[in-house]
Amino acid sequence: MLRDFTKLQTLIVVAQEKNFSKASAKLGISQPAVTQQIKFIEQYFKVKIIIRKKNGVQLTKEGETLLLIAQDIEKNLHKYHPQIMQMIQRKDSIRFACSYTIGHFIFPKCLSSLQQKVYPNIEYSISTSLQAIEDLKNGLCEIALTESYIPDKSITYREWLEDELVLISTQNLPRIIHREELYSYTWIGLEMTKQTIPEVYKYLKTININKDNLNVKMRFDSLDKIKQFMLEHRESKTQYIAFLPYIQVKNELQNRLFYSTKILGVRLKRKLYLAHLKKTNDPLMDSIIEYIIFNNKISLH
Repeated sequence: MLRDFTKLQTLIVVAQEKNFSKASAKLGISQPAVTQQIKFIEQYFKVKIIIRKKNGVQLTKEGETLLLIAQDIEKNLHKYHPQIMQMIQRKDSIRFACSYTIGHFIFPKCLSSLQQKVYPNIEYSISTSLQAIEDLKNGLCEIALTESYIPDKSITYREWLEDELVLISTQNLPRIIHREELYSYTWIGLEMTKQTIPEVYKYLKTININKDNLNVKMRFDSLDKIKQFMLEHRESKTQYIAFLPYIQVKNELQNRLFYSTKILGVRLKRKLYLAHLKKTNDPLMDSIIEYIIFNNKISLH
């Protein structure tokens, strides 16, 4: 009998993501490891459970049956989770380091349920993604929630949420603008060293926009400072535009302090990450991480 639920959880995530690569990012393991676990299940039961296709994966009839069983097992594990957690005699605090957007607008949404359902002693600080990762490496926190993937061999990154960057302005804009019109606006941007920039430039490149020809008036070292500059210059005769996370400017857009527009044919999204040190063997940490990644539904809209 297959007793290792880890492999069944891999099946659940692959079925949800419909993609081996996305499943590996969610699970925090390599894509070959995901493939190996699925192959193990297939070899164990001597049936094919997943068929790879160009646009993703498809479960076979046997795969769909096994998925229902795995989901039922997962549901029962969650049911007994509170009793299991009571066995862990811990009173110390689990410390999170959050980037600005996550710490102010996202993590507070899940903190209460995390404390009630998993572990009450949670603390968190707010800084930049880079500082959060430094805190993690220096033992100042156990988990980092970041807006950037900052490569480090000692750290495991798990894809957590997907956030949308919107093009906002201090003045009213057409509902949709064409790519060539981007050159006529005055831009506020991030410093060239910041991790968010490659995401923006990658999308601009896909629509044949040369970033070097954009009229970038000023650069700041954080998205928060861009937002503050935009708020302070709402009455300026110059119409400034910038990319900012939707969740960070949602209230300002609703109150008409900012205006947003869409670039024809472009939707800019970015990944948010949960990071922790490798080689951790801690049931409490595992429970907290699994709850945040898989069991905590957060709306960013």
